[in-house]
Amino acid sequence: MLKRRVEPALVAGLTFLFQLPFFDRWYSAMDEGHMLQFADIVAHGDVLYREATSYPLPGAFYLLALVFRLGEPSILLSRWVVVVEFSLFVALLFVLLRGMVRPGFSWAGVAVLWLYRIWVFPHWQIYNYTTTSFLVLLVALMLLIRFLESKDDRRWLVAAGVALGLGIFCKQDHGAGAMAAMLFVLAVHAAWPPAGSKVSFLRLSVWLVLPAAGVGAAAALHFLQQGVLGDVVRMTVLNPFTAMASYEFPPFPGLLPLFRQDPALRDGAGILSYLPSMLFTADMGAVINSWLYQKTSVVDTTAKAIIYGPWLFILVAGLRLWRRRGCLGESDRRAPYLREASLLAFGAFVFVMAFLRPPHDYLHVAVGYWGFLTLCVVYGDSILRTRRRLLAASVLLIPATLVVGGYSITLIAKLRDSHPELVALDRGGIRVRPNDAAMLRDLATFARERTRPDEPLAVLPYFPMLHFLAERRAPHRTSYIVWPVEEIPGRDQLILDAIDASGSDLVIYHFTQFLAFPLVQDYAPTLFEGLVEDFEIERVFTYEGWGNQRIAALRRTREPEPGRPLSSEGAVVWTEAAEGARRTGERNELLDATVWPFRPAWALRPTAGGGRTGLSLDLDVPAGARLRTAVGVHPRFWFKFRPTSLDFELAVQSVAGRRVLYHRTLDPHRQPADRGWFELEVSLSDYAGQSVTLELTTATETALGETLLTTAWAEPRLVTDEP
Repeated sequence: MLKRRVEPALVAGLTFLFQLPFFDRWYSAMDEGHMLQFADIVAHGDVLYREATSYPLPGAFYLLALVFRLGEPSILLSRWVVVVEFSLFVALLFVLLRGMVRPGFSWAGVAVLWLYRIWVFPHWQIYNYTTTSFLVLLVALMLLIRFLESKDDRRWLVAAGVALGLGIFCKQDHGAGAMAAMLFVLAVHAAWPPAGSKVSFLRLSVWLVLPAAGVGAAAALHFLQQGVLGDVVRMTVLNPFTAMASYEFPPFPGLLPLFRQDPALRDGAGILSYLPSMLFTADMGAVINSWLYQKTSVVDTTAKAIIYGPWLFILVAGLRLWRRRGCLGESDRRAPYLREASLLAFGAFVFVMAFLRPPHDYLHVAVGYWGFLTLCVVYGDSILRTRRRLLAASVLLIPATLVVGGYSITLIAKLRDSHPELVALDRGGIRVRPNDAAMLRDLATFARERTRPDEPLAVLPYFPMLHFLAERRAPHRTSYIVWPVEEIPGRDQLILDAIDASGSDLVIYHFTQFLAFPLVQDYAPTLFEGLVEDFEIERVFTYEGWGNQRIAALRRTREPEPGRPLSSEGAVVWTEAAEGARRTGERNELLDATVWPFRPAWALRPTAGGGRTGLSLDLDVPAGARLRTAVGVHPRFWFKFRPTSLDFELAVQSVAGRRVLYHRTLDPHRQPADRGWFELEVSLSDYAGQSVTLELTTATETALGETLLTTAWAEPRLVTDEP
């Protein structure tokens, strides 16, 4: 008996120690930032849905808020919460396994869960409503199993219902999947009741669902008292369905081709969406340049097996349970059978929820794999019952375990080594890449120096970690995260109005947007155009090396720009080959008169291979004229897997011939100083009274830059001296 009590504590302790070398490495600007910031809002006694819009229900925010009230809020403190959560999570699954497999296999299950912890990074690395809900829902599952193994003691079922309600309160979709799984298990229990007993599925369902509904009713009353019940219903129930109906989220990659390289997995968005986050966080260069990735389809096939494999797993595991349903009539085999059914139901329903609803990516599927992985340990124990089978399996499993386990440890070491720098802020305490540490320090310091403690700080479209570190609130509840779908009608204008009402002259803009999202100017044009009209870039926060974040501080423009803007309507666009031959091009393919961060711009698609793309504009030059413009590379192209430099040239064609007035090459990937807009003003006084042709041209080092989202000239303006 003592051993059975000590073992789970030992598992929890060892799991705690296992996480210590790397739990405080890396950070997430949005997912982690919004958990911390929203919990901080609650910790200060404010109302979450009134102060900040949120898709998930707030249980996980409330838990972290309680921790923040007990200690000084910081990223590090939230990480300690995650370490404790995962330690309890593994200990509970160990207890569950111990009643199903031999002791050695239950400990093997612990090792499998440790590997799971690494490969579903950053879940269980950062504080998150998903993982918090899984812990609470696992408690509900354990209580349900305790009821099934008792002599119809309904108190365990009531407790399971309360835990289920709390799990739903942390994350509604996982909670819905868990409730379906628990009802399924109760249906199995009722369809094949213990010998000599009669069980009503309907009655048991009521005993489970009513306590869960009671938690929901208490939460509704709480929100009603706060005056936000309508907002909560709209944001957590209606808005997710509205988003799915109105926004086309990227789908999973197709199952085929299964054994060939798939281009959908090999561009930037594919790599970030469908490969394990730990790979591109800790070992991206080695993976992309490896023979395995370059010459084979192993990575592609493995990624698709992870995404689609659970369907086959569920089918095979379900058939196994069906064939073994006779175990339900045997007292000594009934309990392990129901535990197995519970794990499969949990894994299956959580997977189906993740598979059917967006976002469709590796992480949202793999984070729910714990049920399937635990079942693999059960199946391994069932198959390897004889010495011969165990020996044969060892020949295969030991090398595979050494490879996977060894590489997983290598990833931990690389994550640790690549994130050595302390975030030396009051609310920091974790370690990140040196560039990120400098950026977070500079950003937080800049924001605190430029704003009063009570002054709202607009950080757009999403970087709530800065709000948390700088201890500043957003000007509007929807401006912590500007989603591709509006949470409330007129959101964009409401944010602009709130910025104006705050009296602040500062906006922090985060250029690093999710590749699966469209650009902000596409899904929030009113907001973006308002920023272009009223703000300009004051400072760019970006540092050496390939990195994750590109951020600028914007200041409000007080005076209109001098001069008159030139129009591109009459311009002729053309391409020029390396040998000098010019060809008139399709205007829509080469030129886009649009708005860039943060000014009107003429995006001119450059040409590679020694050629150029040009725009020719006829101009009558008045006396004392000067031409004002700027050149820049779009922030999305400041970092690319294959760097490319971009070239700009301004020339004038007159009766005297062609003359180059300005030339510059920008290489933003390799030269951080080349990130931003670079102003230029050239005198046209030599051409006063003449009709000339302005030529704005661009070129790119490689074909990677041949896109309208690479190079642009700020809308040119003709300025004349005052008489």
